Amino acid sequence: MEARTLELVFPEHTNPMGAAFGGFVLSLMDKVGSYAAARQAKKPVVTVAVSGVEFKVPIRTGDLLEVVARVVRVGRTSLTVEVEVYKERFGEEDGRVLATKGVLTYVAVNEKGEPVPVEAHAGAD
Repeated sequence: MEARTLELVFPEHTNPMGAAFGGFVLSLMDKVGSYAAARQAKKPVVTVAVSGVEFKVPIRTGDLLEVVARVVRVGRTSLTVEVEVYKERFGEEDGRVLATKGVLTYVAVNEKGEPVPVEAHAGAD
């Protein structure tokens, strides 16, 4: 299962040097990752771990970001999602560049926030 979105980086997302705050990028990764996990689980999910995040190249004001999240593992109640953030600068020859990547883990929950099993047929696509 996959989810993706586009986001433009504005000055309020960056530090005085014009580079995106890591927390801004992580929040995009978590949001889109949760969409992929919830689509796969067919129920609400909560974030339980963020690991292996690598900021490969700077993201700057004016960059267009494409956030792509793919479910790579489904456990009894948990889902592991790989998230990649690509940046694109209008008018530059480099085109689309992988800027950040990471792995996030989610747990399916019920209305009380308690872990619940992910259906057996909800295997990763």
